[in-house]
Amino acid sequence: MQVNELSLNTNVFSLGALLGSQGENSLIQSINDRCGASSYFGSVLDPFRAGFTNFMNTVVQPIRDVGLKLFSTADKLFNPDQYRAIDSVQELKRGIPPCMHEGIIYYPPMRTFLEEGRIEGFGFDPKSLREDDPYEPVLENGFLEIHSSTLDKDGNITQVFNENTDDPILSFDEVEMLRTTRAYIDKFMEDEATKYFDFTDYPSLHS
Repeated sequence: MQVNELSLNTNVFSLGALLGSQGENSLIQSINDRCGASSYFGSVLDPFRAGFTNFMNTVVQPIRDVGLKLFSTADKLFNPDQYRAIDSVQELKRGIPPCMHEGIIYYPPMRTFLEEGRIEGFGFDPKSLREDDPYEPVLENGFLEIHSSTLDKDGNITQVFNENTDDPILSFDEVEMLRTTRAYIDKFMEDEATKYFDFTDYPSLHS
């Protein structure tokens, strides 16, 4: 047998196709006989099409739009895109501000996981990253480990700030927040309760 032509109208869906319902052929035939033709929900053959379309456009869609705007506003209000110290699972559940993504993904342990494909890594392509960690010198500035070898003969210490033009620009508070977050990453990856989770896509599980 040879089929020369097959034509399907993909603009019209049956009620059963939309709702996943099924029925006996006799019932479907009875509905068709009463409607005068095949019954299609929302199609040109549906006598309630105009009312349904008007209801969707004037009632349902505006409610959806308002809901999306409220969700977006609330998310920006309670989770602004600004630095904060992520030092607990509770803080991590609130989400990681986009402005901190680079500072986290350049952290060597996280970068290694990204290169191995073990984390989402905020969608970063490891090949696009610089070879060095641009945040490391910024985080080292102003951070001192005081012990006997750092003191001069009068008991004083010398603090030196190094700054490059291509260094990320962070305030003192932001530097401290990123230090705290990186320190928590170490703890997160050592804790048996969280070590198998993706820090960059919490709480998705990665083996």
